[in-house]
Amino acid sequence: MKNLKTGLIVAFVLGFAGALAVQQRIIHRLKAEVAAKPQEATGEVAEDAGTTTVVRPSASPSYADLSRRVARLEKAIGELARASDYLMERGQLPLAGDKLEELQRKLFDPNASDRDRLQALRLLRRNNALTDDVVQLAAGWLNSVTNANLREDLLGQLEGRTNAVLREPLLRLAATDPDEDVRQQAVENLSRFAGDAQVDGELWKMMRNETEEDVREEIADALREGPVSEARLASLRERALNAQSTTEERLLAMSALVEAKADASDIAATLAQLAGQSNDPLELVRLFRGFDDVNDPAFVPPLVQGLQDPNPSVRESAADALSDFRSDPKVQEWLRYVAENDADPLVRREAFRGLERTRR
Repeated sequence: MKNLKTGLIVAFVLGFAGALAVQQRIIHRLKAEVAAKPQEATGEVAEDAGTTTVVRPSASPSYADLSRRVARLEKAIGELARASDYLMERGQLPLAGDKLEELQRKLFDPNASDRDRLQALRLLRRNNALTDDVVQLAAGWLNSVTNANLREDLLGQLEGRTNAVLREPLLRLAATDPDEDVRQQAVENLSRFAGDAQVDGELWKMMRNETEEDVREEIADALREGPVSEARLASLRERALNAQSTTEERLLAMSALVEAKADASDIAATLAQLAGQSNDPLELVRLFRGFDDVNDPAFVPPLVQGLQDPNPSVRESAADALSDFRSDPKVQEWLRYVAENDADPLVRREAFRGLERTRR
C-alpha cells in the first residue's frame, strides 16, 4: 500500500510538471503567432474592379480567438502555479530554488515578524530543508524569545533534530522554563539526545525537581526509551540497586532495563524485598504501581501481602498489579476473595476487573 501511494504521488508530480511545461510552450507559441501575423487575424481583403469588396476568410484563427486562447491558458498556468505552491508548502513537491532562497531570507531577516519567520521555518522543516545554519539560527532565536507560545512553536519545528547546538538551550528550557508546556516540549526534543551521559544526568535531576505530572511523564519516557549501550545499561543498573536513589528512580531504572530487554531479575528481587519490609503506604503504592510495569514473578508475594494491608489505596494498587499474574490459580483465588469481601468498593472493583481479564 505504501509503495502504491508513493507511486501515485510520483506519477502526479511528473504529470503536473509535464502539463506545466506543455502549457508554457503553447502560450509562447500562440503569443508569437499573434505578434507575427496581425494582418492575417481578420482575414485577407481584396477589391474587384468595381465597387464590391470581397473578404475571404483566413486559414488561421482570428486574432480574437487567439487572444481568448492565450487568456485561458494564462489562467490555467496561474492555477497550476498556485497548485505548485500549495504542494511545495506541504512537502509534496520539492521547493523551487527561488522559493527556498525566499524562505531562508525571511527566516534570517530580524526585521520580519515572528509569524512570518515561524512560517518560513515551518515550510523549511516540512520540505526537509533545515540546514545546520537554519538550526543554529533557530537555537539562537530560542534564547531570545520572551513569548511562551512562540518558544513552544519553535521547539515543535525543531523536534527530531540532534544538532549539538540545540543541546544547551533544550536543557535550559527543560529545567527552568516557567511554562509547563514549553518544558514538556523541550524534554520531548531532548529524548533524541538520551544516551548522552550529560543529558541523562540532567534528566534524572529534572525528575527529582519537576512538579508537573505531564512533564514528569515525558522525562520518564525519555529515560525509559533511550538508546541501548553497555555504558548506559551499567549506569541504569547502578541507579536501580543504589539504596540512596529514590524509590521512583529505582523503579524507573528497572523499567528502562526491561525496556532494553536486559536482565533485571536481581533488581526485581531487591525491590520486592523492599516492598515486603515497608510499612509506608505511599511507598507501597509507588512500588506496586512500578511493579505493574515490569511483571516479575518476584513481585507476587509482596503484592498478595499488599491485599491484606489496612490502607485501601495499597490494597487497590496491589489488586491492579496482581491482575498481570492472573494465570496463577493462587492469584485468582486471592482476587476472587477480595472482590467478594473487601470493605472498600474501589478495591473490590479492581479485584473484579482482574478476574474479568482472567476470563478473557
